[in-house]
Amino acid sequence: MPAAVERVLVKLNGGGRRPGEPPLVPARLPFLGHALDFGRDAAALLRACQKTHGDVFTLLIAGKRMTFVLDPHAYVDVVKAGEELSFDAIAADFSRHAFGFSPGADSRLDPAAIREISHEILKGSGLAPLNARTHERVQAHLGAVGGPQWQEDKLYTFVHRHLFAINMETLFGVGAPARDSEAEFRVLDDAFPMLVAGVPARFLRGVQAARERLAATLDIDRPDASAYVRDRDEYFKTRISRDQRNNGQLAALWAAEANTIPATFWTLYYLLRDPTARAAVQAELQANSGDLASPAVLKRLRLLNSSVLEALRLCSSSMVVRQVMRSFTLELNTGERHALREGDRVCLYPEVSHSDPEIFAEPERYRFDRFAGADGPPQFFKRGKRATLALMPFGSGVSMCPGRFLASNEIVQVVANVLQRLDIELLPHETPVVDRRRAGLGVLPPRSDPPFRYKTRA
Repeated sequence: MPAAVERVLVKLNGGGRRPGEPPLVPARLPFLGHALDFGRDAAALLRACQKTHGDVFTLLIAGKRMTFVLDPHAYVDVVKAGEELSFDAIAADFSRHAFGFSPGADSRLDPAAIREISHEILKGSGLAPLNARTHERVQAHLGAVGGPQWQEDKLYTFVHRHLFAINMETLFGVGAPARDSEAEFRVLDDAFPMLVAGVPARFLRGVQAARERLAATLDIDRPDASAYVRDRDEYFKTRISRDQRNNGQLAALWAAEANTIPATFWTLYYLLRDPTARAAVQAELQANSGDLASPAVLKRLRLLNSSVLEALRLCSSSMVVRQVMRSFTLELNTGERHALREGDRVCLYPEVSHSDPEIFAEPERYRFDRFAGADGPPQFFKRGKRATLALMPFGSGVSMCPGRFLASNEIVQVVANVLQRLDIELLPHETPVVDRRRAGLGVLPPRSDPPFRYKTRA
């Protein structure tokens, strides 16, 4: 078959199944394949395919062959296949579509060098100053919240407003957000699923203008910008234009905001809804009073840290994606072998494991202490064998979120501040559900915004 004809058939129907390849689930529609079902509820689609075809199968989604590996014991085999399975190609597409990077700018940047900057500052010696700066901004923004009289607000709106400012000032300096920065970020973030799917920003109402204005806000060299922002900018300066540098910093801003905000919301919401969990966490906070910028104090808050992880288990929907750089056979530790084609994508979808009752008992139930083992982190098992990557809300391998420690510490600091300083209670509302439009992109925000009221604790 001529190569050109085969490429057309791959985009239309997946191109058929070759010997040794995983099962190819029949496409529902030409080119779109399973895209509509995936967009409605990716986890439900994947569970249904898993029941029929096993833990490894291929779907056609918007003209791309995507092979899903759903056995948590096999996750590590995908993550370690670094030579054949590349994240950098995926990240380059992501940056161009979402943040306006030009292909020329991508070619002048070394992804490994950028990761090294992130790992050194967000995981290494630079983490302590960032934790302290976060603590300072949390106190500045939440310390003035409240008063002797009850005030009402919407919980997600409240969290979004304060977290956006805290994060932006932590990274870019005090006063960095412009008057409309939060609104512009919401426009960009709401359009994110369409952008990463390849829809040009100019075709989405207001998105290109909001993205340009937000990037322009980051064009100011602030003396109190974090070392993370300064080091990234120093690397960018000799390689790409000023506008492209701003787009690169916009990517850092989005990474700091887009998942931390809904993760903080869900952690706080579940604690407010569960009196037992809230009382236990508040007792823990009272027993461990101290500087919440201190890693030692943060580490002692086992129940609050567990509450964050449990909220992430219930509401995160990250997808680990790699591109097949050359045709090869993926060998899994289960003994299975699967032939993969150059250009295909291989995906892990941890949300399926997060809701597996064999791994997590009563997976639909919020259990705030699920991850608070008395003698260290608890272990979870699948088919009698320990699942080393049972919970994976931050990705894995080279695509694992480098800011996960800073983000987790910030969530703990914000929730602790709110619970310690405020009398706070939810008002009557319908239980919010997650927004499935963002499936695969991180922590899912709520579809509705529950009302609450608060005042300063006596």
